[in-house]
Amino acid sequence: MPPIEVLRVGGLHFVVDGHHRVSVARHLGRDVIEAYVTEVTTRVAPDERLKLADLPAKSHERLFLERVPLTGEERLRITFSDPQQGYAELAEAVEAWGFRLMQGLNEMLDRREVAQAWFEDEFVPVVDSLQEADLIADGTEADAYIRVVRERYMLLRTHEWDDDVIARLQRALD
Repeated sequence: MPPIEVLRVGGLHFVVDGHHRVSVARHLGRDVIEAYVTEVTTRVAPDERLKLADLPAKSHERLFLERVPLTGEERLRITFSDPQQGYAELAEAVEAWGFRLMQGLNEMLDRREVAQAWFEDEFVPVVDSLQEADLIADGTEADAYIRVVRERYMLLRTHEWDDDVIARLQRALD
């Protein structure tokens, strides 16, 4: 039989071409089969639940983490029901948040500093508030957070926000 084609991601292997040859080899009781193996290196660690169809989503997650370099436990909290949309939209939102932060501070911050500040000062408080109000629903924390970001953006685009409006909101919250 000709060799099969396999992708190796971490310690996981995915058959790209040769599924039928693998099943025939198994049926014949063979434990070894020749293969062309392409090693795929990634910054996002795969786990045993990873499937070949998940690889495009892992690519989106990797790009997100390059733009928003979060650390271990922080990055574990950022997951999406639809990773192909969520990570890109969230990266844009974090970068915009970071730009506004730097304007307010009147100083430049690097990506790690922006990511850390966003996670601690924006993401966690918003998600905590959503959890308290039982508004996370069936999705992930990041799904819920991105819904808030969309609504906030829509409000900013469709309403005038002057000092009087902000003062009335502050009085209403007190």
